[in-house]
Amino acid sequence: MSTTYSDKIHQIAVNTFEITCYMFPLEEWELEDGDSLDKPDGTSRSVVHFDGAAKGGMVIDASGHLIEAIAANMLGVDAASKEEKEGALCEIANIICGNTVPLFAKDNNICYIRPPRMASKDEDLESTFKNMRHEKLQVLLDEGVADISIYYDPEEAS
Repeated sequence: MSTTYSDKIHQIAVNTFEITCYMFPLEEWELEDGDSLDKPDGTSRSVVHFDGAAKGGMVIDASGHLIEAIAANMLGVDAASKEEKEGALCEIANIICGNTVPLFAKDNNICYIRPPRMASKDEDLESTFKNMRHEKLQVLLDEGVADISIYYDPEEAS
């Protein structure tokens, strides 16, 4: 993935967390404490497929504390239910994916974003997106870590 793609996707994710959840990335001076943050364990993954002008998908794997904070901040509640947490993570994935796919669309054609869903614990997403380019980035927030994977067809990327 070119630095341009990586930087743009990271910025889209950071902006989405800031605007939607009132969450902010760690400052440079806080990064050395990043090792102590709650890390994703693969149990809270939201998947969004896209097709049309570009084909692929996005997976957001959120740490336990982060998914709790996303739901609490988006819904204005102290303790969210499992369904509310999953719904909030799916909405974040949908927003980030929706703002990312134009990067891969040829000639500004339309991409169709499919409804986000939660991946099952044992779901092998690597095989779901086989033969696609896979790029991964990480967003470090005060509330936890989000691992973001983007899969796209390199033939279709502009």
